Amino acid sequence: MGKFKVFIVLIISLTLQCFHGFSQEDGGIKLRNKRKNPLVKTRIGISPVIGLYKPNKNHTKNTQQKKSFCISIREEFRLDKTNREFLMIGAEYMLHGLSFNSYYFYSDSLKLYNGNMNYKYNLTLHEINFPILLKHSFQKETNKIYSSYIFAGYCYRWMVASRLKVDYNGNELISANQKITFKSPAFNPVNSSFFTAGLGIQKNIPLDYRAFFAEVQFRYGLSPFYFNDSFTPSSLYTTSHFIHATVGYKF
Repeated sequence: MGKFKVFIVLIISLTLQCFHGFSQEDGGIKLRNKRKNPLVKTRIGISPVIGLYKPNKNHTKNTQQKKSFCISIREEFRLDKTNREFLMIGAEYMLHGLSFNSYYFYSDSLKLYNGNMNYKYNLTLHEINFPILLKHSFQKETNKIYSSYIFAGYCYRWMVASRLKVDYNGNELISANQKITFKSPAFNPVNSSFFTAGLGIQKNIPLDYRAFFAEVQFRYGLSPFYFNDSFTPSSLYTTSHFIHATVGYKF
């Protein structure tokens, strides 16, 4: 009877060990499946923006940037098995603007450019950007906690809306939507382009290929924008370049 009990204990012990082994193997399969390296990841980010504006100095003075920011979403496509080369395509919303002093011509007045630019212009701009970027990582992102990268490419601009306010000594003269166009448009007067380049760093989560990132980029505007109305001086062209400081999450 004692030998039988020992035999039963051994059978139960072996069964439990086998079950435990199968469970571990199944967990390993699930983990490997979970860790399957995806071809596409999504990046979301938010950026405070520095606008580098240069209006026509003959018709403006005292140019200042308004508070600006950008919200972005990009799809990141892995181009190689080493996890170092990527293509990023996405869409971004940017709110920005500037203020400056310039002339204001009433409907019954002559347009005399006498240097008295005493009218305050405030311009708020809304645009959608469509970046197409190549990214190169200096480290393999799947087995490094931290990795650094550079990126560069093309960005298509679409000026979707704008608002102009003009005042004189605190008295508001104009507050209305204003159509903004580009001097050298891309396919449409409200469209133009950027050249973009930047660098960044990621804190990777290798288990599921997620990451937090921070990056800085410079955007070079390929065409000045301008607006023209009955009260404005001619040739109100403004060159615009931007610096974005972005933080975000890749999932």
